[in-house]
Amino acid sequence: MKVFITGGSGFVGQNIIPILIKNGHEIFAICRSEKSAKKVQTLGAKAVLDDLTSMSTNTAEALKKCDCVLHSAAHMDLTYDKEPFYKINVEATKKLLQLSKDNGIQKFVYISAAPVIPGSPIINCTEAEAKKGLPSALYPKTKAIAERAVLASNTNDFKTISLRPPAIWGPNNHHYEDLMSNVASGKWRWIGGGNQILSTIHVKNLANAIIAAFDSEKGGEAYFVTDGDRRSMRTTFTSILKAEGLDPGSKEIPRSVAVILSHLFGGIWKILGLKSRPPVMPLMIRLMATEFSVNDSKARKQLGYTNAISFQQGVQELTQ
Repeated sequence: MKVFITGGSGFVGQNIIPILIKNGHEIFAICRSEKSAKKVQTLGAKAVLDDLTSMSTNTAEALKKCDCVLHSAAHMDLTYDKEPFYKINVEATKKLLQLSKDNGIQKFVYISAAPVIPGSPIINCTEAEAKKGLPSALYPKTKAIAERAVLASNTNDFKTISLRPPAIWGPNNHHYEDLMSNVASGKWRWIGGGNQILSTIHVKNLANAIIAAFDSEKGGEAYFVTDGDRRSMRTTFTSILKAEGLDPGSKEIPRSVAVILSHLFGGIWKILGLKSRPPVMPLMIRLMATEFSVNDSKARKQLGYTNAISFQQGVQELTQ
């Protein structure tokens, strides 16, 4: 198939594109800059120069050549600045949905996020058990709003699927740069001990889930996708960090203290209208100091999703 991809030059895209090409798919990747275009071209994709927030005829012409869309681009940050979250995560998704329908796309696969479901703790949660409201933090909230638009757009001729990965990991993951910097500088602390379960998915497993979604006849459904095992956050990140040559140590901060600080900093940042990242915020507590585990049996049963790699194999790859 011919696939139009957003976020092709990011961490997920750079890992997914070669796998899709290896599986026989031809890739068209939207790129905002010449630098990003060179990245995706090096990976074997055709670059489509355009801006996701103001898609032009370049995008429309590329979509006409494609069968499917993989929408993985998103604004993911730990700030209280609403504008980029709504502009990129919500408005751009809705515009891409309409352009896709108008230009003959048959399937639209959206990379959502497991935290789009509200509540805490989340313990081995299935799609059917998830609460129906919206989470409060900007990133999962805007991703949830966009996901609803994606699923509502499903028709017999325009199938839509939402994949909900939890923490995505793998080689060259720039999302972990702050974590590694804090560990390297000795600032890292395990909140509440770090022994709560945290679901994860290796980027190669996410690629398998995407391929399964492309091949499936399902539409209008959301699916959790994970590595398929249960591990503590401490086990996961200690293994990943040590594979990168870093030792997170054993220093801890009580969860109660971290909760108080997150709300204190959150209040200050909101009152002052600050657009920078606070040192700690409630979303960090939800995902890093409380169990957040989801069950992906629906994806395995309905989509035929299977792992491409185990946790141990993924860690071994990092050491190499």
